[in-house]
Amino acid sequence: MSDRAITIESRAVVVGALAFILLGCVSLVVFGWNDVPLAGRQSAGEVAALGAALLGAGAYIAGQVMSGHAQDAGSPRSGGRIRAALDVGAVALAVAFLAFLLWLGLFSVFQRAFLGAELYPLAGAALVGATAALSAYFAFLSGSGMTAYRLAALLAVFLASGILTSMLTAADPNWWIENLSALGTGTNLSGVAFNATLIVGGVVMTSLSSLATKDQEVTASSLPPPAGRRVRSLQLGIALLGVLLACVGLFPVHQQYVIHVIVASGMLVVFGVLVFNIRKLVPELTVTFGSLGFVFLAIIAVAVVLYFPLAYYNLTVVELIAAFLIFAWLILLIRNLAAVEVDRGRLTPDSTGSRCPERVESPQV
Repeated sequence: MSDRAITIESRAVVVGALAFILLGCVSLVVFGWNDVPLAGRQSAGEVAALGAALLGAGAYIAGQVMSGHAQDAGSPRSGGRIRAALDVGAVALAVAFLAFLLWLGLFSVFQRAFLGAELYPLAGAALVGATAALSAYFAFLSGSGMTAYRLAALLAVFLASGILTSMLTAADPNWWIENLSALGTGTNLSGVAFNATLIVGGVVMTSLSSLATKDQEVTASSLPPPAGRRVRSLQLGIALLGVLLACVGLFPVHQQYVIHVIVASGMLVVFGVLVFNIRKLVPELTVTFGSLGFVFLAIIAVAVVLYFPLAYYNLTVVELIAAFLIFAWLILLIRNLAAVEVDRGRLTPDSTGSRCPERVESPQV
C-alpha cells in the first residue's frame, strides 16, 4: 500500500527543512562574516546552485526509496536492480543539473537587477538555505510520485533550460547564423552546458523508455509472444533516440563533424520509423494520434526543403523545429500509452503512467 499524500508532504517538508539548515550552515562556513555578492565567482548564487544541485539529487533518490518506487523498479519484471539504479541515478542527475542551471540563472538576473548589491552574512545564508529547501522539497515530491508523463515533462524542461542557458552565455552572439550545434563548440559555460544537457537528456530518455512502457510490458506478459516483441521494439526505439541524443553531445560538431551529423540525422530517422510503425507496435492507439505523427514528419520535411535547396532560412531554424516536434510527439505518445492502460482498467485516469491497483467493478443490482 502506498503512503498517504499527507505523509509524503510531511516528509518533503522535513527534507526541505534539513536542506535549509545544512546549506545555510555551509554558506556561513564558506563566507564567514563577510558580505557576499549575489552572482559571479565565490558568490551566494554559486554556492546556492551547487548546493541545491547536490541536495536536490539526494532528495530525489530519498523520495524514490522511501516511497517504494525504487524497490518496485528493481523487481526482475522491471529489469532488475542494476537497471533500476541506473534509471534513478540518471533522473537524479537531471534533477541536479536542472537545479544548478535554474539557480545560477536566477541569481545572475538578481545581480543585474540590483547592480553592486551585496548580501549580509546572515541574509546570504538564509537566501542560500531557502534555495536548498525549495529544491529538496520539490525533488523529494518528484521522487515520491514520478511517472512516465512527469519524467517526459521534466526531460522537456531540462533540455529547454540547458539549451537556453547555453544560448544566453554563448561567447559568440552570432552563433545562430551557423546551426544549433555551434553552441557546443565553446569551452566556456555555454559549450559545457549544451553538451552536458544533451548527454544527460539522452540518458534520461533511455530511462523513459522503460518507465513509459512498463504497463504495456505487464499486459504483454499475459498475451501471445508477438505482444511482448512489440513492446520491446517500442522500448528500443525510444531508448535509441536517447542514445543518439547523448551522442550528439558526446561528439561536438567541431571535433567529430561526421559522427555528429550521422547521429543527429539518425535521431530523425528513428523518429520517422517510430511514426510509421507506432500503430503496429501499439494497435490500441487511435488513428488521430497515428496521423499526427505523419503531420509532424510533413512539417519537418517542409522545413528541410525551405532550408535546402531554397535557402529560405538557416539550419538553426530546421533543428529547432525538428527538436520541438520530436519531443512534443514523445510526450503525446506517453499520454496515449497511459490512456490505453486506463481503458484496459490497469490505471486510474489521473495516474498518467503510475501503477495503481486493478479497478474494482461495482456490484450490479
